[in-house]
Amino acid sequence: MSNELFGYARVSTFDQNLDRQIDELVRYGIQEDHLYTDKFTGATLARPAFETMNQRLREGDVVITESLSRLSRTTKDLLSVIEDWQHRGITYISLKESIDFSTSTGKLILTVMASISEFERNIMKERVKEGITAARARGRYGGRKPTDSGKVAKAMKLYDARTHSLAEIKDITGVSQSVLYRALRKRNLTE
Repeated sequence: MSNELFGYARVSTFDQNLDRQIDELVRYGIQEDHLYTDKFTGATLARPAFETMNQRLREGDVVITESLSRLSRTTKDLLSVIEDWQHRGITYISLKESIDFSTSTGKLILTVMASISEFERNIMKERVKEGITAARARGRYGGRKPTDSGKVAKAMKLYDARTHSLAEIKDITGVSQSVLYRALRKRNLTE
């Protein structure tokens, strides 16, 4: 069993500064070689330093962040990470929220957070369904508006003439390559 302290700090953009978070973690006792930092949005899955730290963690280790929001921006991802660590015997502590998820209180908070996350997902799904139903009742349907048929016809003529590249055809007509190819396939099927 390892029993080492690890610190993780993250900011969302390259303009932001990690110093405040790093100072908090160092004050807590995190050594420089156990401190991992990323400058990526929490919504992205690509967090190289986090992944390196996660691979290094062993049973009995403790991970500390300045706040819950530094570990992840989404409740779903946060819960997933914490549950994984609990199964591996790794403790997580958030300094700002003063939560140790290995305690009874921390586990209760985790359970409540999981319930709220599920509730939020269900509410969001219901609102999307209600919005779609309301739009359809007014005769509106989702998706992109079809490309002007005159523009598509002009793009097909230019394509058939073989005098312009696909990029030039798009610049002239505003018809994308995929729309042009779809129209050509449709034409070839009807001929």
